[in-house]
Amino acid sequence: MKKLINKLSVLHLLLIAAMMMVFTSCNKDMEQLAPIPTPVYPTGSGIEATLAANANYSFYDALINRAGMKNTLNDLTKTFTLFATDNNGMKIFVNAASGGLVPLNAPDAAFLGFINSNLPASSAAGIVQYNLVGQKFPLSSIGTSFPNYPLTTQIILDPTQPFVRMPIFPARGTTYSYVNNLPITAPTIDAANGVIYTAYSVAAPPTATLKDVIATEPTLSYFRAAIARADSGTAVGTGQFNYLLGYGVTNMTVLAPNDAAFQTLIYGLAFQAYLATRPQPYTATDTLNAIATANGAVAAGPAFLSTNNVSTAMVKGIVAYHLLASLTTSTTTPYQPNIRVFSNNVPSTPGYFIKTLVNSSVSAHPGVMAQSTCFGPAVTSLKFTGLGTFPPGGLPYSGAAANAVKMDQHAVNGVYHIIDKVLLPQ
Repeated sequence: MKKLINKLSVLHLLLIAAMMMVFTSCNKDMEQLAPIPTPVYPTGSGIEATLAANANYSFYDALINRAGMKNTLNDLTKTFTLFATDNNGMKIFVNAASGGLVPLNAPDAAFLGFINSNLPASSAAGIVQYNLVGQKFPLSSIGTSFPNYPLTTQIILDPTQPFVRMPIFPARGTTYSYVNNLPITAPTIDAANGVIYTAYSVAAPPTATLKDVIATEPTLSYFRAAIARADSGTAVGTGQFNYLLGYGVTNMTVLAPNDAAFQTLIYGLAFQAYLATRPQPYTATDTLNAIATANGAVAAGPAFLSTNNVSTAMVKGIVAYHLLASLTTSTTTPYQPNIRVFSNNVPSTPGYFIKTLVNSSVSAHPGVMAQSTCFGPAVTSLKFTGLGTFPPGGLPYSGAAANAVKMDQHAVNGVYHIIDKVLLPQ
């Protein structure tokens, strides 16, 4: 018994010693972390206050106040980049927004009255939010890669995903810089909480998708029919052109041939198809019958593109050739229609090529050849040339160029240019 008591006593002492060691280790001083420094915010005038102090920006300052964003733009705990415009630019905007009711030579009070009373506050907020970018981006930080340097604005595209936002597209050039297709007309203005750019006029936020806007174009009925034919037999999803055009968070450039362009192509296809059934040399009767057949094909209207006179594969290839694309890191779809090319983003030097969605299946395809013509910062013409010729057999890119008859039509998910000729990929 005495031995047992002694053993228990020893065990008891060991337990006490162990507990003392634990308590000792638990009572060590905690590691001292460096104190978090108190943020030092700038002093001075915020963006709104900077504009308010400049009489040449009084109309845009009124727009900011109408939008209810004065406090936001004067918050010195945040930094912003604002694409604003001066009073001349605001006059152009008000003249257009009023449907011409406020003429360009109206007194200043008329412009301020429209901004303060007639322009909906929600519209003013949308404009300012679209032209407002978090963080400060001085001109030197704007990239120069083709086609532009997308920045995220304050407009949220999906309320359930607040980081999915509408982009705006500044571009820095050697001689001229732009926001979307508007030239920057003055040196940047520094404020305590950011930087201010001055554009030619207001960069208005787009409000509809490419699908919806193209649906309203009276001269694009054949193009819409071509999209429908190209999508036939394809499951609904990103494999369909119509789906992509309606997908609001993508970023596309569409070259849309007008009805006259498709009629010219259809006439030529039907004319040649008839002659292909006749022995050579062709007779005068053969030519007359070919003309009658071609006129009948054109008379059929856009419905011709849904007939067996053309194949789905051919129409799909043509449509794909009119969607500009760039190379991505994807191994499954390396070329994607993910660039927004405004007219001013297209070089004026000849021989510039832009890839298209055709490159997703033929990666080595050179793309379309594009060239702009400018007078100062303004683009006066825009041309695109396809690789193929009609009739077939001509040298690559030797055919007449397609002219953009309507440029820079802006949508939520891209931009489109209406052209007067169908481009052929081969």
